[in-house]
Amino acid sequence: MSLDRLNELLHSSIMSQVKEYKILKMSGNSKKDILKQTKLFHSGPNKSCSKQEVNELVFEYIICEIRPLVTVEKRSFKKLILRLTHSNDESIIPNRKQILQLLKNSYNSYVSMLSDLIQKSKLICTTADIWSGNNKSYLGMTCHFIDPITYERKSFVLGCKRIIGCHTYLNITETMTCMTQEYNIHYSKISHTVTDNASNFAKAFKTFSTSVKSTQSTTLSVGDLNEDGSPFEDSDVETENITVVDIGQLFTNSEDQNIDESFCLPPHMRCCAHTLNLISTTDIKKIKDASYINISESTFIKLFSFWTLISRSTVASDKILEKCGCKFPTPVVTRWNSLYDSSLKVLKYKQQLTKAFDDLHLIKLKLSEWTFLEKYCQVMEPLAISLDKLQGENNSFLGYVAPTILVLRRLLISFTDLKYCKPLSFAIIQAIETRFNYILDLSRPESKDFIIASMSHPKFKLSWVPLRYMKLCKNLFISECCLRINTETKSTNLTIAQSDKDDSDDDFFDSICNDNDFTSPSESESRNSNLANLQALSFLNLKKKDLDILNDFPVIKEVFLKYNTTIPSSAAVERLFSKAVQVLTTRRNRLSDDTFQMLLCCRSKYDI
Repeated sequence: MSLDRLNELLHSSIMSQVKEYKILKMSGNSKKDILKQTKLFHSGPNKSCSKQEVNELVFEYIICEIRPLVTVEKRSFKKLILRLTHSNDESIIPNRKQILQLLKNSYNSYVSMLSDLIQKSKLICTTADIWSGNNKSYLGMTCHFIDPITYERKSFVLGCKRIIGCHTYLNITETMTCMTQEYNIHYSKISHTVTDNASNFAKAFKTFSTSVKSTQSTTLSVGDLNEDGSPFEDSDVETENITVVDIGQLFTNSEDQNIDESFCLPPHMRCCAHTLNLISTTDIKKIKDASYINISESTFIKLFSFWTLISRSTVASDKILEKCGCKFPTPVVTRWNSLYDSSLKVLKYKQQLTKAFDDLHLIKLKLSEWTFLEKYCQVMEPLAISLDKLQGENNSFLGYVAPTILVLRRLLISFTDLKYCKPLSFAIIQAIETRFNYILDLSRPESKDFIIASMSHPKFKLSWVPLRYMKLCKNLFISECCLRINTETKSTNLTIAQSDKDDSDDDFFDSICNDNDFTSPSESESRNSNLANLQALSFLNLKKKDLDILNDFPVIKEVFLKYNTTIPSSAAVERLFSKAVQVLTTRRNRLSDDTFQMLLCCRSKYDI
């Protein structure tokens, strides 16, 4: 093939221009600008970044990548910025003091922005927990609310304040109150504060929660979630030295005398995901069946020796990677579902690991132990799935709790062929019935929030309710709808009355011109009740499950926002602590508490 023919095939798109150029050249009318080669870079002067743009970009990098503020003064970092900006002036790069000032300004704007959002929201939910690192303790809090238009959950960090001294209930109460006051959050705006099952948090809310104070002289109110009557308590109990004191001193030196009556905490809810985690760890350890204990111990002793070896030995880890082509996770006490996930990964590579155990000189699992591990994962799978559903943040609502627990119990009961693991399944069912008794017995007063939250969610409605509680739940839901519409009507009428009151010209004729006088309060309430009944029944009979259908039912929408603003898990604050670990490293032990909090809050600002 000739060269010209080859060029025509390869450059067919520009050959017509080449021919035209040749014709013009032969005629003497050639122009240099007929064909221009595309350049990769603009030959003109480079556009330089302003100092303000450099400051903003450097600050965003420092915050998002959780880098120390001193990074801006590193020689290699300065060289990078100067090369990228095509500048020789080091003054365009901010120093550490300037970055700190930008951090303070960004934090102040974050607090102002979040305060405005909270003021515009009818209800918010908060989560709280305590984290320790570098020999320091911090109480972290997050807040969550639902966008009434898109139904998306918005999550923000309230703060992570230092706790000095013991984690007493007074110390916890003071720190949480200080943090909410910084954002001008009144306790009445918080639907619930979700924490783990630790006794110090339980005591703080039992002492200072407004829902408890209002019922101290009466019986439990409907929807009170602060009962401490469960025989199961979290193992994370605050330890105190027991000392013998004179009983007479209890009335003069009691710690309760120092209680600040101005402290008011919102209603408390224990983390449902943490409760499920306690079932999978603490409650399972209480199994007394000898055959289960023997095979369970023999299986997991061999597995833990394997997990320990590959986490400590690089040689063993490389051999496993060569045999299986992957790494194996090691169970961690603080990471929920970690034992199940690790066991499931071992089962997946059963054949490869059987050979690898010989190479590593580990005791291999027997056939009965492999069977036990399969049944163990089968029983734990529904529990792990339930945990994942409840500890979600963006797509999880309080309405998920009751259906999830009921489905979990039903699945565990349906398992029949459970060789070696019947005691495990029975122990989990028994623990669910004890820890979540307010879900299985829906006639209990504290079940109200969970019932209405689930029924007002379009995904569930009445589909999850057992038949024996169907009438009770339906009446409770309709009553709540009637209550909401009457409340809204009263507030609307009050607003109208206040605006009409300013028109003094009509005051004299109010007795004959006011249309509301023809309708008695009982008739108005009856009309509202009929409207609420109609909306509730229409909503429950609708087959659509999208959240958007709430726009067609204003009363149901109000009920949904009231009860589903609360999230069922405190996992959000645990995720905050995962970022805190990256900030408060060993080499940054001189980081001040205020700077630490500002870094965490500003980091979350870029996650929005």
